[in-house]
Parts: sequence; structure tokens; C-alpha cells
Amino acid sequence: MIDRLLELPLGWGLLAFWCIAMLRANGSYWLGRGIAAGTSLSRFSHLLDSPLYRRAQVMAERWGVLAVPLSFLTVGVQTFVQISAGVARMPLRRYLPAVAVGCAIWALIYATIGMAVILAWLKSGGHWLVPVLLLAAIVTLMVRRRASSASRRQEPAVSGTAP
Repeated sequence: MIDRLLELPLGWGLLAFWCIAMLRANGSYWLGRGIAAGTSLSRFSHLLDSPLYRRAQVMAERWGVLAVPLSFLTVGVQTFVQISAGVARMPLRRYLPAVAVGCAIWALIYATIGMAVILAWLKSGGHWLVPVLLLAAIVTLMVRRRASSASRRQEPAVSGTAP
């Protein structure tokens, strides 16, 4: 399948990736709508308690409808933002234009940079993937640790004794 996508002209590649993203994002949105309709009866109710879903909710509360297209610039959170939009019953008149823009952003990234990375990985035999993922994990842990220690320094100290 990757070979066929690589052979397409850029415009057709963009369209193919946009369609893939629209199917996935809208499926996630409607999954969220289904969860909202019958959370206690659904096998997906555990998604509402996951850390990724909570991050998606915070993003949606901060950015509103802009969270939908901005989520396509993230890794791991975008599906949960779409689910969150469905659970929140974001009106389709707002969701569809936002998700169409987000999918266009995602398609542009994957039709250009993303496919170049995948092609380079396939041609190299994938030997560089493990060190790159390890480096990304280390950087992520360092950033999270710094953010966590910075937030702890900003919290006021709580005294254990009553006045």
C-alpha cells in the first residue's frame, strides 16, 4: 500500500491521506457520541478515565473548537480530542469544518515529511528506528520531569499544623 501512495502525484496523495484522516477522526467523534449516549453500558467507558482523554479535555477546554484541528499536530492525543468532541456533543456545524482543516494539516504532513521518513526507514532496513525512539523517549521524560518539578516549586507549601 505504501508503494502505491508513493507513486501517486502529490495532489492525489494529499487527497488519499485526507480521506484516511477524515474516516478515522469522524469515526472517533461518533464513538464519543456513542459513549456519551450510553457510557455505563459501553465497553469503551474506560476511555473517559484515561490520562490521554483528560489531556484532550483540558486541550478542548482551553482551545474550544480550535482543539480539533490543533490536535492533528500532536501525537497520541488527536484521537482522544475527537472522542472528547463527540462526548461533549460538539455541533456538527462546528466540528466538520474544524476536522476538515485538521485532516488537511495531517495529510500535508504525512504526504510530504511523513512519507519521506517512512521511505527512508524502509530503505535503511529500519536500523535507526530504535535509537531515534529511545532518544525521543529520553527527551520526553526529561521535559516532563522538568515541568513536574517546576509546577511543584510554584505550588504553595501546605502546613500540616492548624493555626
